[in-house]
Amino acid sequence: MNNISAKSYHLPIQKKLICLSAVIFTGLIAFLLFFYISFSGSLENEKKSQSKHLTESALGMVSYFYDLSLTGQLSDEEAKKYAMEALRHSTYSDNGYFWVSALDGEILLQPYKPELVGLSLHDWQYSDGTYPFRNIEREMRKGGGWFNYYWSKDDSLEQYPKITYVSYFAPWDWLIGTGIYLDDMEKNVFWTVAKASGILLFGFVLFISSAIVIVNYFINQLSEQSVRDTLTKLYTKRFLEEVIPGMLENEKRNNRTLAAVFMDIDHFKDVNDNYGHDCGDKVLQKIAKVMLENTRSGDYCIRYGGDEFVIIGPCDDDKNVIAVAERIREKAASLVFSYNDIDFKVTLSAGIALYEEHHGSFDETLIQADMKLYEAKKMGRNCIAS
Repeated sequence: MNNISAKSYHLPIQKKLICLSAVIFTGLIAFLLFFYISFSGSLENEKKSQSKHLTESALGMVSYFYDLSLTGQLSDEEAKKYAMEALRHSTYSDNGYFWVSALDGEILLQPYKPELVGLSLHDWQYSDGTYPFRNIEREMRKGGGWFNYYWSKDDSLEQYPKITYVSYFAPWDWLIGTGIYLDDMEKNVFWTVAKASGILLFGFVLFISSAIVIVNYFINQLSEQSVRDTLTKLYTKRFLEEVIPGMLENEKRNNRTLAAVFMDIDHFKDVNDNYGHDCGDKVLQKIAKVMLENTRSGDYCIRYGGDEFVIIGPCDDDKNVIAVAERIREKAASLVFSYNDIDFKVTLSAGIALYEEHHGSFDETLIQADMKLYEAKKMGRNCIAS
């Protein structure tokens, strides 16, 4: 048999675990997408709500100075002056500020563009040539609320989409507002949600990965126990049934075939009858050890039942298979066993068959190998038939 690297063949339960992991990961991605959309929407609403609260706070500040003028502590002009100064210095965040205009559109306060003070909003022109504030009627301005428009940033002449909340202060006929640049808000929302999603994703991946590793470990342990013979540590017949389809497919891709070596211990019943089952178990264990030590890394040694063994492995022709079987037979024949100071030996007989696809399933190959074993028995035992 060829000296090839051992290949891993997934058992059905492991395949199910892989599928389950894929489903969990897909569900996680879907959840994160839903989380991103929901959370980003909530953040946008929160940003707008903050803008409204800030405007209402500014209105409260103006009302404070107005009340001082009503009580005579300040003149009306002084109250307006102090209110303007308070609003001028009440900047926040990167581009946050309060602006004030008269109801007729005259700009009274613009902290970042003081050169606009005294001009009319009616003259503010978009890059497309339109005048957005001319479409806002007087009564609509009094009602306040949300307005969408374009406005430049800092010293830039480029105009950016903005949404602002406006409140009307009737005693002074002032419109007070503060807005949010939509690109700034979207950028802030994106990074906030991205960080939250990243932390959430990392936590989920860490949890799922840990769970998969732990579950896979125990599944491997259970799978190993379920396909390993407890006495000889060889694979069981169940493992043979599960691994054969994958091996056949693999060897087909590599233009090779599989060989089956059917072996049993000659007159093993006599060993149990003469020396007891405990001694018979020790014989089985040593024979199994010989098989493991004298097969190649790509071969599978299987305890088929009782004192019957099967070796499955890839091959190019039966000469290599015969060589492996002969080596095991010779090594087994050289073993010396003892029972109550009585030494004895055992021998092996073996039959070999190569899988041929046109002959049907691999079970047919095992039947042929078993028939060859029977021929070896008829030939006098302690020999190999192929």
